[in-house]
Amino acid sequence: MLARFLQGAMFVLVAGAQMASAQTCTPTSYSASDIAAAVAASPNANSALKGSSCTWGGAGRSESAGNLCASNGNNFGVLQLNRSNLPPGVTPAAYMAEPLQQQVNTWAAQVGSGNTSSTGYQTLAAAQSSGQSIGATPVTSGMMAACFQFGPAICNNDVAALQSGQTCGGASPININNVPHNQGSATTDGNGQTICSWGGNIQANINSAAATCTNGGVQCAPVNSAASPTPPVAAPSDIVVS
Repeated sequence: MLARFLQGAMFVLVAGAQMASAQTCTPTSYSASDIAAAVAASPNANSALKGSSCTWGGAGRSESAGNLCASNGNNFGVLQLNRSNLPPGVTPAAYMAEPLQQQVNTWAAQVGSGNTSSTGYQTLAAAQSSGQSIGATPVTSGMMAACFQFGPAICNNDVAALQSGQTCGGASPININNVPHNQGSATTDGNGQTICSWGGNIQANINSAAATCTNGGVQCAPVNSAASPTPPVAAPSDIVVS
């Protein structure tokens, strides 16, 4: 009886070990070019995402340093998918253990173009298309990516601040972690980043990868490279994708 019990226990332990192994995440450091290529190749990416694959290559470097295992406890993976946006039945561990193309496919299927319909994003898109600034701030692809990733609330508030002549986060920036019951009032993510500051980080990564990234076979071009800061060591940001 004892032998049979131990045998059963060993089976459970082995099965558990195999399950854990199947979801083991090995840290990576994919380049902006790698991430851009995965977005461009994703069957789940719509034309808007495919057409801005260079932008997402830069965003992936800023959000995670190209690490599939990147996590801040609420956002996961190379493009930091929010916990609430994970597919039904998919755990954070399982998502982070997916290879790059599969993880990007999941990200593209879950986020789609949902955040491009906000007032803030549309205002940024119109300004970028016409070459105009909002207030004194020129609009870059990096800013638009930050707007998309942070979600409508922060983006709308940051754009409204710029339109009123204030700095990007407003005269008194509101960290989203400090207003858990009123997140619609936030002007920065949990790390104190606005769409302008984080957009500059993303833009620097877009520019640094421009020589090797392509959008639909067309080589990416740097944007506002003189105004973009050197990319710092990336850390997962507190993204609110809705």
